[in-house]
Amino acid sequence: MNLEDLSSLILQLTDSAIGLSLDDHQTGQIEVLQEAIPFDAAWWGWSNFSGGRNRLINTGLFNLPQSYDSAIRAVLHLDPFVKTGRNLSIYGKTIDAETDALPHDYHKTLEAFQIRSILNGHCRFQGDSEFNFFLSLYKTQAGQAFSDTDSRTYRLILRHIEQNLSLSLRAELRSLAPKDGEAAIVSEGGAVVRATRGFRDKLRDACANGTKIDALLTDMSFGLRHWMGGDVVLESTRYKPGLVLLRLSPNSLLARLSPQEQQVAEALKLGKSMREIAVERQVSHNTVRNQVAAIYKKTGTKNRVSFLTKAGFFNVNS
Repeated sequence: MNLEDLSSLILQLTDSAIGLSLDDHQTGQIEVLQEAIPFDAAWWGWSNFSGGRNRLINTGLFNLPQSYDSAIRAVLHLDPFVKTGRNLSIYGKTIDAETDALPHDYHKTLEAFQIRSILNGHCRFQGDSEFNFFLSLYKTQAGQAFSDTDSRTYRLILRHIEQNLSLSLRAELRSLAPKDGEAAIVSEGGAVVRATRGFRDKLRDACANGTKIDALLTDMSFGLRHWMGGDVVLESTRYKPGLVLLRLSPNSLLARLSPQEQQVAEALKLGKSMREIAVERQVSHNTVRNQVAAIYKKTGTKNRVSFLTKAGFFNVNS
């Protein structure tokens, strides 16, 4: 790959990272990569090799049946990629199923999906993260194996792929972070995949009273959780399968509420009834009633008057 082609590819990846959603960018980068390296199919995702386990999350497929994901996971411990590259910050390897000596079960899985040649690779996420971005490119039995030129090109651009994925992740997180707050994506078990710049420092300050950060992240990663410490509130919500979004907000009354609940709170401030709020927001009356109940619970109030008074709204509308 010459310098001009590399520059063009990097610009395409950057435009994709800036202009598309995270999921669309991950799909789009596969299409961009096909212009540089011809391949028939691909499998990618995020992996974490820590703790003696290989955790795979947010995986995607290109030109492969959905059954491939579970089939390859079952033999992944036999993959030379996992055996030799797990502790490297950047890794790339070519595997030819017809000529390389491979474990029987692993070879049979490749054969079942008519995969002849593989370009395996991963890059560790930039910053303080235990996760890698991995990407496997495939050629089918009908095609030729990957060449040495393909391998060199792949290793050359692999870091750029990860850098633009990190750029897309940061943009996604910033859009999901609360106003004046921070956000992080964690896997089930509490391992941080990616966080906004100030997330760790603010959480460390909030846990200065003795709360162990690792234990807190583990607890928050198992579903809908709410924690208050110092001047901040930490809440967790489902993000994607196997992933949780953590939102760290200033510990003000309204910061404890979700964005939807904050909208309902503003409507309550204006004196609107629950039925009027439901019509305005085009949701059911039961939905609004549940949101109002959640508002009272999170703010430690029992009714509209006590909530508006505690929130400092009552005198505005009296």
